[in-house]
Formats: sequence, C-alpha cells, structure tokens
Amino acid sequence: MVPVEQRDIRPARVLVVALVSLGLLARLAPGLMMTPAQAARLPHAAPYLALARSLADGGGFVLTEGADEDAGGTTYLARRMPGYPLLVAAGKTLLAAPSRATLIVQALCGTASLVLAVWMAQRLAGPWAAVVAAALLAFDPYQAVLASLFAPVTLTGLALTAVAAAGVAYLGAVRTGRRAWPWAAAGGLALAAAVYLEVWTLALAPVALVAAAASRRRRRLLAGWTVGAAVLAAALAPWLARNADRLGVPVLSTDVCRRLWTGTAPGPGDTGPEADAPGPPEGLDEVGEGVFYLESAAERMASAPGRWLSRAFRRVGRLWSPILPEGLEDGPLGPAAGYTSLLPTALLAVAGLALLRRRGEVWWLLLGGAAATVAHFVLAGWAGDRAAVMPPLAALGGAGLAALLGHRKETQDEQREASPSS
Repeated sequence: MVPVEQRDIRPARVLVVALVSLGLLARLAPGLMMTPAQAARLPHAAPYLALARSLADGGGFVLTEGADEDAGGTTYLARRMPGYPLLVAAGKTLLAAPSRATLIVQALCGTASLVLAVWMAQRLAGPWAAVVAAALLAFDPYQAVLASLFAPVTLTGLALTAVAAAGVAYLGAVRTGRRAWPWAAAGGLALAAAVYLEVWTLALAPVALVAAAASRRRRRLLAGWTVGAAVLAAALAPWLARNADRLGVPVLSTDVCRRLWTGTAPGPGDTGPEADAPGPPEGLDEVGEGVFYLESAAERMASAPGRWLSRAFRRVGRLWSPILPEGLEDGPLGPAAGYTSLLPTALLAVAGLALLRRRGEVWWLLLGGAAATVAHFVLAGWAGDRAAVMPPLAALGGAGLAALLGHRKETQDEQREASPSS
C-alpha cells in the first residue's frame, strides 16, 4: 500500500513537471515568432544592441554617437553594464541567427527562474506549494513576453532568484547547524551576475545588510553577509578597474548619475526655475556629464524636497502598479495582463507573509522586491523591472496558499474533534 505522503507527492511532482514544461513553451513560442524589430521595441533596447554590435565588430564596449538618444556626440564607455551586451554579441559572433539565439537563451533562463522558485516553495511549504508557484509563473504573461524581447530583465530575474535560493539554503544550513558559508558565497556571486546585468540590483546588498542586522540570528547572518559582500566585491573588481583605467573613476555605471538626475526632473505641470533647467553643456566628457547630473540632482532635491519625494513615491507606485510598463502597450499584452501578472502573486505572497512570518526564509524572499522599491525610489527606472523580482514572490505566494489551505484544514479538524457528535 502506498503511504499517504507518497500519494500526495507524486501527483504534485507530475503537475510541477507539466507546468514547468508549459512555462518553457510559453517563453519559447513568442521568441521564435518575433522578428528582430519586434523583439527590439522596448525603449531601452537600442543602447544594448548598439553596444553588442560594437563588441561583435571589434570596436570594444563603446556606445558611439547616435546609438543612444542622449549620446549628444559623447563617447560612452560605462553608460550600461556589460553583461547583456556581451550575451547578444556572443550570439552575433558565434551563431548564424543571433537574435533567435538570444531569445532562446532568455526563454531557458526564465524557465530556470521558475524551477528555482518551485524549489524554494517546496522548501517552505511542501509539494503543493511548489505546484502553485509553478502555476503563478508559468501563466504570468509578463514573464513570457519579456523573455521574447531584447532586455536584460529575464536574465536579471534568474540572477536575483538565484540570490534568493542561496539565501534560503543559507538560512536552512544555519538553522540545522551545517556549514553555511558556501551558500553565502554563492549568493554573492549571483548578485554580482545581477549587477553586471542591471546596476540597480546592487541595492539588494544594503537591504540584505539591514535585514541581517534586524534578525535574531544576526551574528551568523552578518557573517554570511560579509562573505557574500566579499565575493561580490571581488567579482565586480575587474569592471571597476577597467573603468578606473579608462575613465579615471572606479564607477560601475555613469547611467546612475543620469537616472538620479532624471528622477528629479520636473513633471509636466511643474513650474519654477528648475522647470526650464537645461541639460549638460556641450563638450563635457562622460565623467563631466556625471558630475553635472549629480550636482544638478542635489540642487533640485535641496531646493524642493517635497516635490522630489512626491515624484519618488509616484515611481514606486508605478513600479507596483498593474498598468502596463512603457513599451508593452502596443504588443500582445492587453490592459488586464498587469492584473493577472501582479495581483494573484501579490495577494498570495501577503498571505504567505502573514502565516509563515516566523520563518526567516519568508523575509528573505521579500528582499528582491524591497531592493527594487529602494532603487526606483531613488532613481528613475523602467517599471518592467518588477518582473525580475517576481519569481521569489511567486515562491512565497505558493507557500502562502499551501499554508492557508493547511491552516483551514487543521481548523476544521480541530472543530470536528471538539464537536459533541464526533
């Protein structure tokens, strides 16, 4: 006779395999149907593709004049992080169909994020939590469509999901007294991969530090954070050294300065002296532009802090809004796609947080979303970045539904036992 646990686990495993397969198909099919022009329709795709062409043609990591709408005759060496252009350039150099190859890689990476989310949900609340997490991601229209467009968000999502998975494994090792530092090192390496794709993901490091300091196991968690931070710094050192040599300043990306400045820019209805403030003067090099952006942003924030805070909160609201991000309005997604993508996962994640809040892993799964919120509060950004932090939230949502149903079942059993007729 098959034990009850096995009868529960086997159908759940079959469903997970089926959902992962459907998730892969949902990500591959749009990418195989997209033309290069359709895949490049996002507003921020052009700089990445221009850098990839420069790398493939032997010109180096250089964003030349006219490749970016803000280039203005300046040659940019650190406007973007190198991870995604290197991937696209590798496809152009090694394969006959570079566009298709990049989108296939993105579909595989998106499916890998789904698998990691399934693993985390299983660790938190069992096999049926894994089924729910797989369903939330397999049928998420944002995840499927963004994997078929030229943008680093899918690869960034895999890196951030790997950070979350390493954190879950680290906390489990700490709780059981096993050796945990390899998982901390793996988390630092995964975060370095995320930063090489999108610089805003570096916000996860201070967010994790605050979470570790607030934990009851702060000594072990701070030790793990130190290991991960050391690995992160070592992995980013070559890029910082390159920029120090080429630009004279060890920066990750000069785009941070521009995004900070853009985040303080006046809105359509704003008035005042800063409403007509010009951009950087002509003739400045990349570092000079960065200094101009920083100084101008600081002046704007100091002169009208309330206005800046209002814009910052609006950006955060846009990040977590179900409204379609810029560039997706004219594609296959309808207005309801944002609701089907965000609301089920968000509601179930809240349930998971409420029911499993004593588990440290639950709070770790929220750190990616917290980092994206902090980054968009400070910097102007694309609202579609939210898709990169959804897999850990889907894992938490799966655990939330499993815990909710399990709690209800336990309550019903207790009521039956207390009933006089039982």
